[in-house]
Amino acid sequence: MTNRKSTKRALLGSIMAMVLCLAMLVGATFAWFTDAASTGVNKIQAGKLDVALEMKDAAGQWVSAEGKTLNWVKAAAGEQVLWEPGCTYTLPELRVVNNGNLALKYKLVISGIRGDAELNHVIDWAVTLDGAAYALGEEHHLAAKNGATVDADVLTISGKMQESAGNDYMNKSIDGIAITVVAAQDTVESDSFNNTYDANAEYPAMPYVTSHEALNTSLTLADIPANEATGKHDPVEVALGNTEAGDIAYSEHSSGYTGKGVMLGSTKLNSYAAAPAKAGEYTFVFKNGTINSAATGYSSIDNLKDTSVYMLVPGNSDVVFENMTFNGVVSFDIQMYTSPWSYLHSITFKNCTFNGIVVGSCPAEKATFDGCTFNNYTNTIYANNSNPIWWRAGTGYWGTGADESVHSLKEFTFVNNTVTSTRPVKIERIGWNCTAGITILDNTFDISKQAGDSATKNMAINIGQKDNTSKFILTDDGNTISAGTASLYTAALGSGSNQYVAVSGSKVLDRNGNDKVITAMVWKTTTGETFEMKTID
Repeated sequence: MTNRKSTKRALLGSIMAMVLCLAMLVGATFAWFTDAASTGVNKIQAGKLDVALEMKDAAGQWVSAEGKTLNWVKAAAGEQVLWEPGCTYTLPELRVVNNGNLALKYKLVISGIRGDAELNHVIDWAVTLDGAAYALGEEHHLAAKNGATVDADVLTISGKMQESAGNDYMNKSIDGIAITVVAAQDTVESDSFNNTYDANAEYPAMPYVTSHEALNTSLTLADIPANEATGKHDPVEVALGNTEAGDIAYSEHSSGYTGKGVMLGSTKLNSYAAAPAKAGEYTFVFKNGTINSAATGYSSIDNLKDTSVYMLVPGNSDVVFENMTFNGVVSFDIQMYTSPWSYLHSITFKNCTFNGIVVGSCPAEKATFDGCTFNNYTNTIYANNSNPIWWRAGTGYWGTGADESVHSLKEFTFVNNTVTSTRPVKIERIGWNCTAGITILDNTFDISKQAGDSATKNMAINIGQKDNTSKFILTDDGNTISAGTASLYTAALGSGSNQYVAVSGSKVLDRNGNDKVITAMVWKTTTGETFEMKTID
């Protein structure tokens, strides 16, 4: 009996031990033989396509020819260049250079002939490429730059006036002639499969090159070639050179501008009640020059004098200022009293230098500053308004129903710029009848105090909303401020055209589209008061 009880106890103990073991196994982690291996992936580096046009200077050195005016070579010093039947003139020796690390294909054209175009009919143009005859528009190829070694083609261009040209051609002239090179990727480099991935690489649109004088006097919309492939017109390109503000007295039906400024265009391109073009149908590129304003200061953004860069170009055009320097106070204006009223489709400043102030109502739906430098500048009339940019959204209609009419500054993009100032970049009245898109990326700001400042005004960026219905989507990333800059962002709270209002539907994002919170400083605070800019559901 005792043995039987002992056996039962032992059996029961064994079963309980097994149950406990199973219970422990349920929560246990099994150990297996394992191994792992990994490798890094090299960084992604984009190549650089960079074609240049160079010329030989008087010392026989190759220098950039871009933006320069080439002179015809004379056999005897001091003689005038006067064309007559049988004469031949040449331009300085040129070369097309590949400064990039990608192979390229290119074409050369002579464009933009203005003036007495029939004179061109009796001039025979001759172009040689490395000593062989070259047909304009013919495709050629250049290898990628290899260390200090560049691939280049040497060009000579000459014109001969036909001996048969008679008296009908006396005193005629041609101006606005331009030599243009366009380039695209060549089928040379290989990817993981072959070297034909860029076999269909297309050339950029061929610019229609003209002079500032021709733009303002004789150029018509009919002169600008249409591009069937894009459904738009070829971009008009103007090298401005050094341009001083002069007297402008343009007025149509009480609209226009009277005062000192710089006129770009004429009533042959846009005028009162003209029909605007389709968005982006025309593009005007002003490059490689300097605009000198007649104004060094201003007292009120509503009463600007002698500041205008007045653009008489079609409504809804894209306007680009590239490699330009602006000195003094400049406002940008257009003839927006068209039918219907319009603004530019976009205005872009690329690699420009501002030794002064941009002020007034933005003349375009989209505004971009890319790679520009803003040097410290003091408004000579009212130092407190020394903002490097003070732009506001505007409307072409000020009466009843203005909120339903067309407005400007629907998109503002500010990227890769360097700003030195004592006041912030200020855009105001945004979100007027729209959700404004604002992109502020990779800029550097150094905003210092002005002598006598009793409140804090040395912030970097001021975004002001029109009212409590004004929405915006702000994308902010990669911006840096100096130790002397009080804050990256600022705005007034409660009222004013530079106010911040928390409106449902507004968003604040990083460059990847993720929500972020920005701590901004209240405009003119004396206590360092801050507020948050963030996405509002």
